[in-house]
This record gives sequence, structure tokens and C-alpha cells, in this order.
Amino acid sequence: MKIRAWQCLGAFLSSVGLLTILVGFAVLLRMESSTEPKLFAHPNALWVGAEDGGVFVEITKHEAPDYYVEIRHQNGGMWTEGWVRYGTRDSHPLSAAAIGGYGGEELYIYTGVAITPQKQGVGQR
Repeated sequence: MKIRAWQCLGAFLSSVGLLTILVGFAVLLRMESSTEPKLFAHPNALWVGAEDGGVFVEITKHEAPDYYVEIRHQNGGMWTEGWVRYGTRDSHPLSAAAIGGYGGEELYIYTGVAITPQKQGVGQR
């Protein structure tokens, strides 16, 4: 009788252990990585957005207070590009890390900044 109880207990614990391992693997497989996307062709482009969408932003020319910005889709294709005027010649430079989003026409930094085809962008106040 004692041996049978130990066998039942061993079988039960083995089942619980196997079930725990299977659940653990299922959880690991369903977990999504929290790393931001990267563009290998544009290593300086920073992802701006969340898991449900966003853009890559890269500042390719720094001529303070004018900056040439490229906005790329998640697949790396060009969405838009143009000049942004930010601050003054003596203020802190604009970096892609300071950009919080892109709304189709405006970069969201602290206020909206329009992208223009010419170098004389609208200055930020």
C-alpha cells in the first residue's frame, strides 16, 4: 500500500512538472521582444513610435539652426525628407532622440516643426 502511494505521488509530481515545463515554453514562445526595430542600411536612424506603429527618424545634415531630416517607414523606405529649423545657431542642437513622433507633416519635439523643401524652415519659438 505504501509503495503504491509513492508511485501515485511520483506520477502526480511528474505530471505537474511536465505541465509546468509545457506552460513555460508556451509563455516564452508567445512573448514578444521589447527591442526597438533597427535599420541596418541606416544605423543612425532612430525608431520613434510604439509596437503598433511608428517611423524611423534620421538627421543627416547638421547646419544649425537648419537640420535635414529623413523620415522612413518601418521597412526602411523613404516616407519624406526635408529641412527643419530648430532653435538658433547658439542653442542646443537637434538630435533624433529629442523627437517624440511624426504626424504626417510635423515632427513632434516640444512643439510641432514643419518639414519644408527649402532650407529656410519655420523657426521654433
